[in-house]
Amino acid sequence: MVTGAVSSTKAAIKKESSAKRKTPPAQEDNTEPEEVIIFNVMAPSGHRFNGTDLLNAFMNAGLKFGDMSIFHLYNAHNEVIFSLANMVVPGTFNLSEMASFESPGVSLFLSLPTTVESMDAFEKLVGVAKQLSSELGGELKDENRSVMTGQTIEHCRARVAEFERKRRLAHA
Repeated sequence: MVTGAVSSTKAAIKKESSAKRKTPPAQEDNTEPEEVIIFNVMAPSGHRFNGTDLLNAFMNAGLKFGDMSIFHLYNAHNEVIFSLANMVVPGTFNLSEMASFESPGVSLFLSLPTTVESMDAFEKLVGVAKQLSSELGGELKDENRSVMTGQTIEHCRARVAEFERKRRLAHA
């Protein structure tokens, strides 16, 4: 069931990246993200998260249900900062079935470039991922579903910084 969730997450990322940009149609480039940072929050081995617990944790973290039937964190200008999808294909949530819903985990993803400051978005991603992991009693994992260490988070932070550096150089 979880197999193929990475491709499902990537498909959601492609859709989300074109949906989230608030640029005029003439400027819309519909390109895929140049960089994607993915964190996973997984239930302990042999367990699943209860849908009601997930929904409560999402609300406590400020996530809102939105486009593509997944959750998003928005800024004050209603721009998507990052998104959260179910790990199980097709990656969506059905709000009317959350009471009976279960999942082995969720994937949080930040698509770069973004309409907000990249490093701020990354720090929000880290904070929400840690909050969800703690509140749900889950395990924080990287994009390969390996244990997320401080070193892994620093590596992701460096990826974001390098992305921004290259972007500034390209626009200089």
